[in-house]
Amino acid sequence: MRARVVIPATVLAMLVSVLAGPGRAWAADTGGENTFANAQASGGQLTVQAGETHWTPPSGSSWAKAGGSDPPPGKVNPNQPYGCTYTAVGPSATASIGVGGAQPGQWVFPVCAGPGVIDPMPPIWVTGAQPAAGIVQVAPVVVAQQAVKQLPLASPTIEMAPPPGRPQLVGVATWMWVNPGAWQTFSASASAGTVTTTATATPSKVVWDMGDGDTVTCDGPGTPYSAAAPNATTNCSYTWGQAGTFQVTATLYWSVTWTATGAPGGGNLGLQAGPAAQVAVTVTESQAINTPTGGAN
Repeated sequence: MRARVVIPATVLAMLVSVLAGPGRAWAADTGGENTFANAQASGGQLTVQAGETHWTPPSGSSWAKAGGSDPPPGKVNPNQPYGCTYTAVGPSATASIGVGGAQPGQWVFPVCAGPGVIDPMPPIWVTGAQPAAGIVQVAPVVVAQQAVKQLPLASPTIEMAPPPGRPQLVGVATWMWVNPGAWQTFSASASAGTVTTTATATPSKVVWDMGDGDTVTCDGPGTPYSAAAPNATTNCSYTWGQAGTFQVTATLYWSVTWTATGAPGGGNLGLQAGPAAQVAVTVTESQAINTPTGGAN
């Protein structure tokens, strides 16, 4: 799972101020492209150590030079930090301080020693970092399937009129609906390495298996029956053609989409069936005998 570093709000506020302030070169950045206002880097490797994701800068870059354990030889530069380690913090920082450059990318936070250190050090927006050798990069769609498994999809509650505990009648339509609380959108996330995906499930339809060989598909939760509205109608009902006891099953289907951060990806995972609900229903047949009135024989 993705390693995360919690950044205190006060630190984030300082970082926002640093990012918004005038640019100043640091870490012996002779090229001048890495500044407090817009620190960006490309390449390097990502490794997971002790539950944290660390970035190793590209060899020869100013970031790699700042990672040396000793100060550079020669005259001490008061603006030169050294002994830097770099921690990648993923989407949590991006959500707080925004995107820092081309995507996909992520914020990396240095922790350094030496005379050039400030607290906090400005973050670096890193693109194109690769997992270290031996670490398998999980395909984003695989991570998305893990997110789908985390979706809190519950089985619906079956409602009918007449209620399921009372006999239904052959030839008389039975209203059917599921509890409205089940008809809402859910989201869940999962992470692996540098990839975080979010799956979103939106209710699409309810398929009713009536237990007698017939099915009914309703494009919504159905309309709850109310005795106070005798003229109301419903688009979700069923009429039994024979008496008996039947197991009625209601399955709510969800349209699932997904997005990714840390790698390209996203799309539609199609319809996914949620947990089904089931209830036993007794259907009876009511018969009447017409008898003539008056003087008929």
